Amino acid sequence: MEESNEAAAFAPPAPSAPDAKTKRNALIQGAVALAILVIVFGFVLPQVIDYKQVWETIKSLEPWQIGALILAGLITYVPEGWLYALLVPVLNLRQGAAAWVASTGVASTIPAVDLVVRYGMYRSWKASAEGSMLGIILSGVFDNIIKFSLPVIAILAIAVGGIANIDGGLVVVAVIALVVLTVTLVVVIGVVRSETFTQSLGDRLQQFVNWVLRLFKKDPIESLAPRVIGFRDAAIGLVRKVWFRAGLASVMGKLWTFLILLMSLRFVGITSDVISTRDAFIVWAIVLLIGSIPLTPGGVGFVELGFVVFFTQVAGDQYTNTIGAAVALYRLVQWAMPIPIGWGVVLWWRRSISKGKLPDPFAASTGGDGSAPQES
Repeated sequence: MEESNEAAAFAPPAPSAPDAKTKRNALIQGAVALAILVIVFGFVLPQVIDYKQVWETIKSLEPWQIGALILAGLITYVPEGWLYALLVPVLNLRQGAAAWVASTGVASTIPAVDLVVRYGMYRSWKASAEGSMLGIILSGVFDNIIKFSLPVIAILAIAVGGIANIDGGLVVVAVIALVVLTVTLVVVIGVVRSETFTQSLGDRLQQFVNWVLRLFKKDPIESLAPRVIGFRDAAIGLVRKVWFRAGLASVMGKLWTFLILLMSLRFVGITSDVISTRDAFIVWAIVLLIGSIPLTPGGVGFVELGFVVFFTQVAGDQYTNTIGAAVALYRLVQWAMPIPIGWGVVLWWRRSISKGKLPDPFAASTGGDGSAPQES
């Protein structure tokens, strides 16, 4: 265990509290995202759907249907929080879920600040700096492997049964996902199996980082390869213990959001004869990948447009407004609902710090009780 703790000391540097430059960049990104949203929701989508008809469809839902969707949205926090808690073992499930909804809510409004919030929460809950960064990076690895695997499954579904009335756009995106997933798995397997591969990867990464730094007239970094190797050792020690549970948690979290989409489609009256569960999964898997491109927070605008366009190609133009209502319900639960809940958790967390119930995560004296490789 001591060896793993030493290796964890090579983890990447922790994020600092947001400074004026970080806040300014976030505001610029927010302004760009706002401009995109105005274009998509103000000009593009109105050419496809009738907002009034969409609203009338939503208003016709039964109260139990609205309640079921809200409950399903809240259940999402359990597997996502479980993944966070597994990868930072000093956390319990409640803390993992709180960290997930807080970082998700922040990421959906102020890009690039969510990781700082998440790191701060981990440190306040007595995770070490190295263990916190290890958990953040590994959760991203699990999340992206699953996210890129889903379109590959969609490719198989298309190959087996095809998909009605749809162009090749979905297939192209799915093939790109397959290529990215293959490269990612090659790198991950190479790092796990070979220290020589990791050394070479660290050297190449250092060359690339220093090339970027020279463009911005910054000082080069040194000894990145030993850091990568040390981080590898710490990561292997943790993943060896939790890989199955972490993978299961990540899969459950993703598939549960698909269930919310399927519920939304069925509640507004789109039956399996119009859009089958298999076709809904294919479209969802591809749009999930499109939404991960950080053009707007949570892919808002692009996700809605993607769902409406692809589902309409499957179902037919006569269902466009009904599809728009289903997509609106899904996004309200999956994207919008975590925003007030997440910010509420952030305010609770900051208030606990100000009252002295939790340590300030960015104070120099903040401690940790060890790195992530230990079990809770």
